[in-house]
Amino acid sequence: MSLSLRTPSDDDLSLCLVGAGPRTLGVLDRLSARVLDDPTRVVDVHVVDPHPPGAGRIWRADQHPLLWMNSRAADVTVLPDDSSVLPGPVRTGPTLFAWLDEHRDDLAAEFEAAGEVELHREVLGVQEGTFVSRALGSRYLSWAWDRTLAGLPANLRVHVHRTRAVDLRGRQVVLEDGGTLDVDAVVLAQGHPDVVPGAREVTAQEFADRHGLGYVAPGYTSDLGLTEDEVRLPPGADVIVAGMGLAFVDLAVLVGQGRGGRFSEGPDGLVYHRSGREPVLHVGSRRGVPYRSKITYVLDERPPLPRFFTAEPFLGSTRPLNLRADLWPVAAKELAGAHYHELFRAHPERTALARTEFETRFAAAAWGSAELDDLVATAVPDPADRLDLGRLDRPLDGWRATSAQEVHDRVRAHVAADVERRGDPARSMDAAVFFALLSCYVTVAGLAHRGLLDEESTLEVDGWWHGFFSYVASGPPPQRLRELLALADAGVVRFLGGDVQVRADEVGRCWSARSGNSPAGISARVLVDARLPTPSIADSADPLLAGLAARGEVTEIGNGRLVVDPDQRLVATDGSVHPHRYAVGPWVAGGGWAAAFARPGVDAGFFRLNDRIAASLLTATRPHGPVSVVGPRAASSAPHRGTVRVD
Repeated sequence: MSLSLRTPSDDDLSLCLVGAGPRTLGVLDRLSARVLDDPTRVVDVHVVDPHPPGAGRIWRADQHPLLWMNSRAADVTVLPDDSSVLPGPVRTGPTLFAWLDEHRDDLAAEFEAAGEVELHREVLGVQEGTFVSRALGSRYLSWAWDRTLAGLPANLRVHVHRTRAVDLRGRQVVLEDGGTLDVDAVVLAQGHPDVVPGAREVTAQEFADRHGLGYVAPGYTSDLGLTEDEVRLPPGADVIVAGMGLAFVDLAVLVGQGRGGRFSEGPDGLVYHRSGREPVLHVGSRRGVPYRSKITYVLDERPPLPRFFTAEPFLGSTRPLNLRADLWPVAAKELAGAHYHELFRAHPERTALARTEFETRFAAAAWGSAELDDLVATAVPDPADRLDLGRLDRPLDGWRATSAQEVHDRVRAHVAADVERRGDPARSMDAAVFFALLSCYVTVAGLAHRGLLDEESTLEVDGWWHGFFSYVASGPPPQRLRELLALADAGVVRFLGGDVQVRADEVGRCWSARSGNSPAGISARVLVDARLPTPSIADSADPLLAGLAARGEVTEIGNGRLVVDPDQRLVATDGSVHPHRYAVGPWVAGGGWAAAFARPGVDAGFFRLNDRIAASLLTATRPHGPVSVVGPRAASSAPHRGTVRVD
């Protein structure tokens, strides 16, 4: 069956956005602004996702209420604000906190009537610095979606299909429910797609099966069902956990509080009371420490940025740029410049040189030079006030303990000191470095997006560089690290240290782990690979992506990410660029602004990218003939403006 949605003119368009999360919401918002330039042109937008629009899969409401968003409520927005510099009309919207504060009473009444006790309690207590649950954040995204749809101009029509897109052939999007969409351009914005198990995971699972051991492969923690699963993670069992990032933080929450444990405030800090259902998590990683805690105070004056690291000096390079050799020295100087600017501005009593003299000499000195080192040593008497990027990144490097207990105590002390420091305005230099790192991240992403980096560096943008950024600037809420300390004191968590190597021990029929910091190892019957799945387009569990890869219609670089041109268009294996297929998200190479949200007040690149995609989509051309929806459950009609659900 084929149903024509309209009798189109040659200028009309039909577009498809695969994925219904925050990125699609943002593109729709900018399409709404741009189609006003030509009110006679009809644009139909098909949004394909089995999950609720606005939130999508990752931010859907039906997640465990203990899982939090990873930014303060006041630092999250999905709609442009007054700082956003965009062409055409800009319809600003509130931050997550501003929206919750405005709708607090209504939400509380709704949750109370529905018997949602945790959400009712949570919404009543939300403040600017609160890290809200993903379930509550999902309400904000749903509202933003509805508001965006309500503000659509008459010539922009949105059709939501609650199914999956499973293939893309020519201009036709094939749907899992048997339908098809004929469209003029497609944006792939699925968020974090799953991958089929790779050789590493298959080998590990075969070893576990052979010896009756437990193995939890990489995945999205909220989807792994570990809260009540006492078969894979038995109470009291020793469990080796490889990875100390955000996936580990979620794991600790779900097998602690999620299994009935609770926290209380004691005279010496937070105390964890065991339920008896917890496993014992022996955790380590390359660094051996968790991501740095989120900063909880507000910097009263941001450093001037950028001062040293801008794209312009690199744009005329006659050779590919190397991330570590060419960009990192300038980026490191930007970070240090922000650090010392804030130290001299806010804490001059801890300096020994006039501010103007220091900044003049600092600007003239090369990063890593003896001149710069001597200047800092003279001007900043206390080594604790100096920025040591190597020690910041790898705090356990070069240290060797005499026992496993000494390693555990050292990591625990590190976490406690980090939580205290990141909440102390006397260390406001850390906040200045945070803003400088955001600036550097944008600059690196821009250069990568222009194709100016060499092959090795292109991989490292999504590897080492993104890892460093996440470790310093995108760590967990401080409360989560306080809870981690309490779990460690209660014996639920044991720290292994850094440079951890996990081995499948065929002789001992167990998993074993050993840290580069410790003389002792640990053996266990269960291993949890606490990380996100390694990206792979060819091995994607998303049939659409896997199909494109099999036919050579997309290119995957060495770190498993999708190659796009500077306009986000897909690049095939023969180097050709598809004029009307786009991709954006964390699985796209060099993906600056791949995050689901923007930080308010900084003219976020998130919105500029959405606008560029929207502008490019509207340049698509369509073939002559009707645009149709084909399938067993096609829409019976299209509204003048708004949403059609194809369930």
